[in-house]
Amino acid sequence: MAWSFFRSSVPKSASSAPAGGSNGGPWHARLEESGLQAITVSNELLGLEGRAALVTGAGQGAGRGIAFQLARAGAHVAICDLAGEAAESVADEVRSLGVNAVAIEADVRDEVAVASMIQEARSVFGSLDVLVNNVGNYGGHAPAPITEIDWDFWQTAIDLNLRSTFLCSQAFARSRLESEEGGAIVNIASLSGVRASPNKAPYGAVKAGVIQLTQTLALELAPRGIRVNCVAPTGIEGPSLLAAASEASIAAMRESIPLGELCTAERLGDCVLMLASRLARYVTGQVVMCDGGASVTTRRASIPLGEGQRTGLEY
Repeated sequence: MAWSFFRSSVPKSASSAPAGGSNGGPWHARLEESGLQAITVSNELLGLEGRAALVTGAGQGAGRGIAFQLARAGAHVAICDLAGEAAESVADEVRSLGVNAVAIEADVRDEVAVASMIQEARSVFGSLDVLVNNVGNYGGHAPAPITEIDWDFWQTAIDLNLRSTFLCSQAFARSRLESEEGGAIVNIASLSGVRASPNKAPYGAVKAGVIQLTQTLALELAPRGIRVNCVAPTGIEGPSLLAAASEASIAAMRESIPLGELCTAERLGDCVLMLASRLARYVTGQVVMCDGGASVTTRRASIPLGEGQRTGLEY
């Protein structure tokens, strides 16, 4: 099976991509229309065919997109989510791609539940080679100035983003060290963990913590061949963002990004796929910015303060 990554190479008007693109997905055509040309990579080169991966928070959104990219590369995938029905639905979709998938309902903030989750995935697949720590968000709290944030926001941010990443990474590392060496952990951080944004102190701080944890784990686990890396995206374009933000605000976000496009679940999945694959076999302790260049520009989206506070649009 061939795989497509993308490079910026042609102007928007020059694209003639067929509907669905070479992999049959509509996102491929959208990327080519944005001036991104496909580069074909075989699954043999990626080295994930027949391997097993676990993705947390994979019942929807970014996690679902990551799971699909791994499955398209031939990996078997454990779809883990707090919502069991959503996880099962995604697992059914993943199986349609010709790989094995299992849905696991788990609260990744709970140490016992995490250990059970890892063990169940290993029991189904016989091994577990890749962990993607995707869980992490605001936990229902609205961004707010530091003078108005209560501790509950901080605790929720810590538990959802940092505690979950630590517990899952620890359990995965323990399971790998028991019987085999090697493997890969990919953590999902955020542009907010690299570049400060107003009204987001808890979220930015814990995402910075995820980045630091990534680098520490990379040093500790390197002698056993376990690579640990991190992807830091901008806000992910999808139903939740489209429902929360006005068209004008989304347009402002796009305008602030040098490549002119928001991140999507599939684009994030491409970065995760690369870091999980053989292509990154000499890469560990790194933060890959999946942000269209937002981290290297001084431009910021001009979003009304009220809307930004409600939705967290200032990624």
